[in-house]
Amino acid sequence: MLSDLPSVFLLFPNPPDLALRQPFTPAATLPLVLSHYALAVLAILPNTFIFKLSLLPIILWQAWCCTVKLDFSIWLAQLVGVRNADRLNFWNFTFVVGMLSIVLKSLEWTFIKKPLRRYEIQKGQGSSIPTERRLSISNVLLDALDLFCNQRGIGWSWSTNPFPRESIPLPSIATILAKTLFKVVVFDTSQYLIHYVRPSIANPGGDSLFDPSLDPIPRTIWAAFAAIFGGIWAYTMVDSIYHIATLVGRIFLRQPASQWPPLFHRPWMSTSIHEFWSVRWHQLFRRVFIIFGARPGGTLLGRYSALMGGFTVSALLHHIGVWGLGRGSEFSTTGGFFLLMGVGIVMESVFSKVTGLRVKGCYGWAWTMLWTLLWGSFMLDGWARHGMLVNAFLPNWLRPGKVLVDTIIHLSRHGLSLVFFLNSLVPKTWMLRSRGPCHCIT
Repeated sequence: MLSDLPSVFLLFPNPPDLALRQPFTPAATLPLVLSHYALAVLAILPNTFIFKLSLLPIILWQAWCCTVKLDFSIWLAQLVGVRNADRLNFWNFTFVVGMLSIVLKSLEWTFIKKPLRRYEIQKGQGSSIPTERRLSISNVLLDALDLFCNQRGIGWSWSTNPFPRESIPLPSIATILAKTLFKVVVFDTSQYLIHYVRPSIANPGGDSLFDPSLDPIPRTIWAAFAAIFGGIWAYTMVDSIYHIATLVGRIFLRQPASQWPPLFHRPWMSTSIHEFWSVRWHQLFRRVFIIFGARPGGTLLGRYSALMGGFTVSALLHHIGVWGLGRGSEFSTTGGFFLLMGVGIVMESVFSKVTGLRVKGCYGWAWTMLWTLLWGSFMLDGWARHGMLVNAFLPNWLRPGKVLVDTIIHLSRHGLSLVFFLNSLVPKTWMLRSRGPCHCIT
């Protein structure tokens, strides 16, 4: 098993001690939040390098303390009334990834060469022209808040596409609400199916997707089945959260629809691994992957090194998130998955150079799905063994996916029973009908 690999393949071998963690509170993270916000203000203003450099060590230390000392799941369990906080331990993954995101953005803001600027659209002469916002006190304070929350660079100078134009009209609020409800149902259904196929991974201690009691072929088939729904689970979870944030932004903050373009672009339609990760999957961390991975890698060894540098940062980001669960993490599973995605893109590039053909079409789709699901099954197995799939996102009385799956199974069983019952009657009916004429003849 991957868990038996030697320690040379492990990063961060000593995870945070869950027994020493304190419940998360907003007050505990307030110093970090205020420091990061202050750095955002300084990143907008010119000639502030010495102040940013002085603030950076404080942010790094505060982020580290929050990561190893705070348990987000305990606070959340108390908030929603869940007795066993282990069933919400997944949210420690998102909490730790959030801390790391703050660290990486703080490093970038400290060493940028030019102040960051927010754009606004000035309409004139039939065209929309982006211009920099004026540096007033109110604008700087509001822009710093937007910069603090902005992951995609919409409306900012640091983005290569600050005002993305969609090829289709942006959805209405009613459409987003309907999509949110649908994604929540699909999310809960996929999670329940994973637990239904392998019930032991729903225990707080977690378990492997590969059932050792089965023969190799059925064991692999069931693990692949769980991996498919694991991909759906991850996609619908992230997209549902984004849809909820979109509703908050557009309804309560009165933000325009252009600030909330779609996060995903039908990733299941990808016809190459490059298309999957560069266009169709979410790009929330694209900036930090480029700044801390692609640019240094490209400067040292060229294009392929830039590509692998970006995926290396992605591998470390997700690996540290699993490490933050407090139950260990093998880099070979989570981190290895993202490195192999980079390898897959390199293979596509080499194939195109050698043959002169692009990876696309039905064969490209089959290749993308096979490569992604093959290595994704091992990543999901690592997540399952470390308890990341033990989640009570919704209470049992409010689980539409569970109700849907249980109903289908119940109806299927009764339908099969009815079929068997009718089949049992068919021979008897046929014999009675056949005996009648024969009896009359005799």
